[in-house]
Amino acid sequence: MHICDSEHGIDVKLTDQQVWNDPYPLYARLRESAPLVRCREPFGGEAWLLSRYDDVAEVLKDTERFKNDRGNMTGESRPYDRVYVPKIFKAFARSMIFVDGLDHQRLRNLAMRAFTTARVNSLQSRIEGIAQELLNDVAGRKEFDLMADFALPLPLRIISEMLGVSSDERKSFHATLQRVMTVSSAWHIVLSAPTLYNLYRFFKRLLDRKRSEPGDDLTSALIEAEEEGDRLTPEELMGTVFLLLFAGHETTVNLIGNGTLALLENPDEMARLRANPALLTDAVEEMLRYYSPAHTTQRRHVVQSCSIGSLDLKQGDVLAPLVGAANRDERAFENAEKFDVGRTPNKHLAFGAGPHFCIGAHLSRLEGRIAFGALLDRFTNFRLAIDRGELRWRSGIGALRGLEALPIVVD
Repeated sequence: MHICDSEHGIDVKLTDQQVWNDPYPLYARLRESAPLVRCREPFGGEAWLLSRYDDVAEVLKDTERFKNDRGNMTGESRPYDRVYVPKIFKAFARSMIFVDGLDHQRLRNLAMRAFTTARVNSLQSRIEGIAQELLNDVAGRKEFDLMADFALPLPLRIISEMLGVSSDERKSFHATLQRVMTVSSAWHIVLSAPTLYNLYRFFKRLLDRKRSEPGDDLTSALIEAEEEGDRLTPEELMGTVFLLLFAGHETTVNLIGNGTLALLENPDEMARLRANPALLTDAVEEMLRYYSPAHTTQRRHVVQSCSIGSLDLKQGDVLAPLVGAANRDERAFENAEKFDVGRTPNKHLAFGAGPHFCIGAHLSRLEGRIAFGALLDRFTNFRLAIDRGELRWRSGIGALRGLEALPIVVD
């Protein structure tokens, strides 16, 4: 994302490594400059960037004035419908985050079969078992990469089992997905055509297998719903499974990695949490706020003329809600720049708000509580194995902000 607002003297690319390593000073400047500033994204064109909490929350919750799908408002074909767009992108564009109204509700209701409170809670012992298994694998090692050895495999295994993805497919899927997430230009898409095709084939093989050999998993349930006449098109089916597998682990990977870093940077708060494990629920919420796993959300399109702050918006304007900035807004959070494991209430927007609130939030929170409980119980002391400035954050066109690696030394 290129933030380019000449009126306020801001010209910076958010995902430039130097900025992306610590975007919070920029966010503070944005919040103080104006309610909205201009920005541009490689595939989204120009938009108004929202950085203040109240503005972001208002836009996320109000689905009457602000729509996810521009086509519903103008009748125009969507960029993802163009001939040259890879099939996997077209499928993803049919998932629930890109649609509104009854289409959104229909897709969401189907996906919610996997994320009922009862079903998620029933996974607790399985999540605990995998967490202990992964920590056993690094037992006796003085140093390991928390991302590769713990933060990634824990949620990836859980969501893969829920969707019926076999163990030998998981690493291949994740590696392919990571290559796709680094796409930063139209030309890069052309160069990535073989990777995008492989990702499409992965989901086609999964769906074909579940059609011929259905199991007790969400993918099979979605196929069954399609065959019962729920009007779930093949693209919608693939897009929904893609969304659940992608969002069902990537956000939690970042929660565990970013949250661990927050604890390492704030040893007094880590000691406080160790002394009072009852704070674990509040601590996970604070990790989600302080180092948000996702920093931007799906763009919204203005359906009717309205105002945000002192700025008048007209029909057709595009808005880009910056959740990562909103979650550090001093107007909404006392001492917003402080990491406080006992912060309550904590009305962060890490999972969005309104009808598009993340359906996997309950699962992510449960995995986070179990992961941090296991880490703190297993290791009496751990610290960064490298200087803080050597850490690198993954960048690309995606909204997610997570570490490439987090090498730690344990005692």
